[in-house]
Amino acid sequence: MGKDEAGKVVPAVSGHELIESIPELAQEAAWEICDFSNVASCNIGPKQMRMLAMEVERHFLLDPLLKGVIITHGTDTLEETAYFLDVAIRDSRPVILTASQRDASESDSDGPRNLRNAMRIALDPRAVNRGVVIALNEEIHAARDVRKLHTSHVDAFHSGDVGALGSIDTGEVVWHRKAEPTVKLGVPERLAEVVISKAYTGMPPNSLRAMVQAKTDALVVEAFGRGNLPPQLIREISDIVENGIPTVITSRCLFGRTAPVYGYPGGGADLERVGAWFSADLSTEKVRIFLSIALGQGLDTKELKQLLINGAVNIY
Repeated sequence: MGKDEAGKVVPAVSGHELIESIPELAQEAAWEICDFSNVASCNIGPKQMRMLAMEVERHFLLDPLLKGVIITHGTDTLEETAYFLDVAIRDSRPVILTASQRDASESDSDGPRNLRNAMRIALDPRAVNRGVVIALNEEIHAARDVRKLHTSHVDAFHSGDVGALGSIDTGEVVWHRKAEPTVKLGVPERLAEVVISKAYTGMPPNSLRAMVQAKTDALVVEAFGRGNLPPQLIREISDIVENGIPTVITSRCLFGRTAPVYGYPGGGADLERVGAWFSADLSTEKVRIFLSIALGQGLDTKELKQLLINGAVNIY
């Protein structure tokens, strides 16, 4: 990122310029630069994520000696792209996404440091079979677990209770734990249409009805706490489920598990009774991505529910 004539931050640095800023590691291995795109991450959607997954798989297939892939990405949708790739790419070699919270025009930009650490991870043979990871602020996070918690701080990304996979200490890659396994579905031929609705106090039932159109394949409802909703929404969710649209309940809380543990009106027990599924601790955005890929791959709802219940993607 750099700044335009008006002083606003815009995409400005090419892959070749980035690699030239890390001369000590640029000479340690042969790095192939692929300028896939140069757009702000708020411009990236599932279609672009699918194209990126196809590009990564193409490089892996073409070169069996390729050690790994590093992707530079904006922070706005970084966790979503990382999780999409984690579900879509079956190759065991490391895929590392990195970014910067401070743009390249700032004297203390964190971009070069984060890229340097991503390069170290790519060169580490222990990075194999750890899934897609994010390298930021001397930390290594699993794509499934990481969340962006702050708009501007360099330590904006966090993995909650499970913690980071590893860290970079004085230039050394230190692994703390193995990533939880993520089901690998492959790159889908199509993406299902999955919509998100965020619950709020006093929410009218017709707001859910307005979200669900004829082309909607699944619905994700971001609920309160453990997975509870205003009671007036239960009947509407029941109708949506009866119409064959899978409905998954997530939480607006950043960390912690959803579960049908409350029996009062609008509680999770009501939602379970009418056929909604619960996301455990997977974020709203990542549930949408998983459903979009899974339904796009042709998984029927019974198979999809079994995947969720069995914890293959760590959601229940």
